[in-house]
Amino acid sequence: MYMIRWTLNVALVVILTAAAAVFTFVFIRTFFYLPDEEIRAPPGETLEEAVDPTQHPARLVIPAIGVDADVQHVGINEAGNMATPSNFEDVGWYKYGVAPGGRGSAVIAGHVDNSLGLPGVFKRLNELKSGDDIFVESASGERQHFVIVSTRSYPYDDVPVDVVFNPQGSARLNLITCEGRWLSENRTYDQRLVVFARLANETET
Repeated sequence: MYMIRWTLNVALVVILTAAAAVFTFVFIRTFFYLPDEEIRAPPGETLEEAVDPTQHPARLVIPAIGVDADVQHVGINEAGNMATPSNFEDVGWYKYGVAPGGRGSAVIAGHVDNSLGLPGVFKRLNELKSGDDIFVESASGERQHFVIVSTRSYPYDDVPVDVVFNPQGSARLNLITCEGRWLSENRTYDQRLVVFARLANETET
């Protein structure tokens, strides 16, 4: 009887341990693992230090799709791509490019979902249309108003870097996320959605 009870206790411990391991694995993948939503980015020295820290972007607000997110400052990863936010609730400003409101195109990226398909900050980015509003708040609390001009989709490996990361011209803001078909072998989607916006007080060109 003692051996039977001992065996049952051991079996119960093994089952509970295995269940805990599975739960931990799923939890980590759900809340910390993010698909590859990166795009090739032009190299360059960081402009983060050249810009007054009070003007660094701190929050992104898009009323039409309910986005109100913190802004991380991201650079380039080992693959030479624009790095992405460390979670699926924040967005990432490309700190080697243009600051929002400065001359040229500022770039902000966000995840569309995580490994289990839970919605990311830019899950509804494809719902935006021309004329919708985007607001970027700086560290000092100053709010800049952008208006969407157009949206475009590109193959994930053929995004026009010179257009998206354009350092010249009028002040622009470009938002990036993934869409399309999931490529399991590459752990990414086959399309990149880019939303192009301009400062509200500037004439469209």
